[in-house]
Amino acid sequence: MKKKLPQLTSFLLVIILIGCVSLLFFSDRGIISLWELKKEKSDIQKEINSLREEISNLKRESEKLEFDQAYIEKTAREKLKMVKPGEKVFKIE
Repeated sequence: MKKKLPQLTSFLLVIILIGCVSLLFFSDRGIISLWELKKEKSDIQKEINSLREEISNLKRESEKLEFDQAYIEKTAREKLKMVKPGEKVFKIE
């Protein structure tokens, strides 16, 4: 009877240890979940930085379109295919 008690205690200790380790890795606040959340945070931060850069570029372009006559003319010619009266356009393909 004395030999079974240490075996039972060891078995229960192993079961409890396995349970604790599985909770540590696989629970909602476990290591795997934490790693996934950190990766998601990093991806979102990259997207935020990209969008901030895009906003900055759009603000610069807006200022150019508002105040820079040469840029307005260049944009009208390139994007809108506009020409000044009397000009002839030659298309080279």
